[in-house]
Parts: sequence; structure tokens; C-alpha cells
Amino acid sequence: MLRIPVSLQYENSWFWAGDPKGCYTVKEGYRRVIGNFEHTPDTFDNWLHLWKIKCPAKWKTFIWRALTNSLPTTTNLIIKRVEIDPSCPMCGTLHENIMHSLVLCDYSKLVWNESSLHVSNMSGSDFGGWFDNVIAMLTEDNIIYVVALLYHIWKARNSAVWDACLLRPSRVWFTAHAAAQAWKEVHVSPHPQQQPAAVIAQPGVPQCFIDAGFDPHSGTATVGAVLLSQHGGFVAAFNSHLPSCDSPLMAEALACKEALSWLKGRNLHSVCIYTDCSTLKNLLTMDNTSLFSYVRYFVDAIRAIMSTFTSCSVNFIPRTANRGAHVLATLAYSQLGSLFWDSIPPNSISELI
Repeated sequence: MLRIPVSLQYENSWFWAGDPKGCYTVKEGYRRVIGNFEHTPDTFDNWLHLWKIKCPAKWKTFIWRALTNSLPTTTNLIIKRVEIDPSCPMCGTLHENIMHSLVLCDYSKLVWNESSLHVSNMSGSDFGGWFDNVIAMLTEDNIIYVVALLYHIWKARNSAVWDACLLRPSRVWFTAHAAAQAWKEVHVSPHPQQQPAAVIAQPGVPQCFIDAGFDPHSGTATVGAVLLSQHGGFVAAFNSHLPSCDSPLMAEALACKEALSWLKGRNLHSVCIYTDCSTLKNLLTMDNTSLFSYVRYFVDAIRAIMSTFTSCSVNFIPRTANRGAHVLATLAYSQLGSLFWDSIPPNSISELI
């Protein structure tokens, strides 16, 4: 099999599939024997982030109960052999579970529409997956309003159950917003949030933030990119689907290659690339002669495009500093084609720039 050339530019060789460089290590061998932890889809496991949310303790306890499916919805009560009408007490049309009550119910949708929070319904997801996506997409300042709104939607639901009274959706949002704002004024420092120190721009060079989305079950991959001027002002952005990928690293590499081609099409000569994938950044800055896996093809392709720029550097930043690109990559899953923005950023990331 090794005698059949796959590509005339690369020499066929064996490589270890468990390592991006294609080299065997004892650590990777141990993982292959023991097995890797597989994250169940739509299951929330970002508990450390939950407890770090700056909000009242009772709100976090409520979210914890929702994420562990321990709220007394009609579905949960019936499972515990409580004789009760299974229909939702707010809309009265469907059986009530956590996701329906807090997000998908017609009444809850009206409440979310009253708010200025850009959250997706994600009708095919459960509450854990939905909340995990919210944490990834929104800023820390907006997450407290999401938690407050979830808490007050549940209070409105309880009012419908025990008092046969349902507040207007606008009133629920007003109450939640006022409660969150009052708590912030007392507990949160008034100093404005500054840009993370990890993002250090080179003088006179535009900045491009890149991120990829990857679904391990379907192989679907997406890309999101945000281009800022040398002064930090919005210039352009785009998101799109990518060809099917076999790994998150492959998706990140394809996203970087696609974004560089987009930048080249805009006639840019110099740019600073920012990615939250430290593995890709390290691979692009190391000697490719030590690469033996499929990754080498993507690294060479990216370097070929980078060489056409007068100046092009790749920098690593944490996910918290790359939320704009991450949001666009996430939104691309529900799009039919590519979307491009010039001069004016999309509403979904306007607060993140």
C-alpha cells in the first residue's frame, strides 16, 4: 500500500493517528488502550464556568437545577407518579420539560423577543446544550441577564400554576432586567471591561480573528472570521460552511486557510492572525520536516498563502478574546450559504467588538 503514491509532493509513510505530528508517544498509547472521554451531545459539563457567573446565588442554584433536570416540570412530576395534567401551564399545548418551559414555549419565546439578547432557540437541543452554547456566544456582561431572565420566566410559570395568572412578556423582561441591573450596581465593579491583554496588535497592521466550528458526529465544519483595523475598528467579517472534517484540528486548519484566502481577496498585504487553537499556532511556527501526518498538507497550504503577504503573523489568544469569530462560526451551522459583512458588523457580534 505504501508504494501507491497519494501525492507526488509528499513521501508516503506510516504515522500515529493519535498525534497531530504523527509521532507515537506513551501518553497517546495509554489513551488508545484506556480510551478517551466522549462528551455526550447536548450534555452540559462546563460547571466551573457556571459557578463563576457573577449573579445572585439563588439564580445559579436555579440554573443548576435546570441543568440537572430537577425542576418540577409536568413531565418530571409524572415520572414521579404525580397525577397531573402533562400540558404546559403557560401555553397549554405541549408537554412541559425544562427546554420547553424556559426557551421553546410560545410564551417564553415572546419573553425572549422582548429582550435584546441574541440567543438561538436550538429546538433540536436540550437545555444543557442550549445553555452551553449561550455561555460560548455571549459576553460575561450579557450572561447575567440570560440567567435573570430564565429565573423570572420560571417565576412567571409558577405564577400560572399557583395563581392562575400570567404576566405580560414585556413585564417579565422588565423585571428580570431591573433585578440584574440592581445586583450589578451593588456587586460588580463599575470599571469598564478592557480588552484581554493577550491581544497585542502590531502597529499599523489589521487584525483578523478566526475560529472554526466542528460537529464530531456529522463531520460538519464551519468558519467565522472578523477583520479589525489597526485601531480596533470593525472592517469586515464572514462565515461559511467548510468541507467535512475528521477532527477539530482539521477544521481549524481549513478555517485558517479559508480566512487567509478571504483576506487575500480583499487585497491586504499585512495582517495579524489570531486563533484560539494553540496546536494550529504551534504547527504553523515549527519546522514541518517533523510532521508525518495529514496535518502537514494543511500546514503547507496555509504557509503558501501566508508567504504571499508582505507580513503575516499567527498568534494564540484564549477563547474569551475570540468570541466574535466563535459566534459567527456557530451561527453558520444554521445557514444555507456564506454571509459577508462590510463596514457594519452583524447584530450578533456588535457588542463583542
